[in-house]
Amino acid sequence: MKARLARGYSLAEVVIVIVITGILAAILIPQFSQPAIDAAWYHEQVRSAVRHAQRTAVAQRRPVFVVVEAGPKLSLCYAAACGAGTRLTQPGSTNTFELPAPSGVALGISTSPLSFNGLGQPSSGATVTVGGRTITIQAETGYVQ
Repeated sequence: MKARLARGYSLAEVVIVIVITGILAAILIPQFSQPAIDAAWYHEQVRSAVRHAQRTAVAQRRPVFVVVEAGPKLSLCYAAACGAGTRLTQPGSTNTFELPAPSGVALGISTSPLSFNGLGQPSSGATVTVGGRTITIQAETGYVQ
C-alpha cells in the first residue's frame, strides 16, 4: 500500500499566516494617512496643471498665467487677474481650470502670478510649494520638475 500524501495547509499554518498578516496591517496601514495621500495626489495635479499652462501658451501663442488664489486654489488664466472670462477650461470639458487644495494641504508660489509666453518661456523662474513638496520651473527653458 502506498502512503497518501497530504495536500493543502494545516489549520495551524493558516492561523499563523492570518495573525502575521493582521500584525503587519496594524503597523503599516496608519502610515498611509489620508492627508499624506491627498498631498501627494494634489502635488501631481498641480505639476500637470503648470505643464498644461505652458503647452497651452505655446499652442495658442498667447500668455497663460498660473495664479494661486485664496482658498487656496491654483487657477490657469489668460490674464494676471483671473476673472470670469479669462480662465482656461479643462481639456475635454467646459469647466474652468481651478484646482482647490484639499483640506490641510498648503499651496504657495514664489512668483505670483507666473506666466508663460507664446514660446513656452516663463516670466521668471519659480517654485510652487504643495504640502511641503516643491515644483520647480526653470527660468530660461520653462522646464517643470
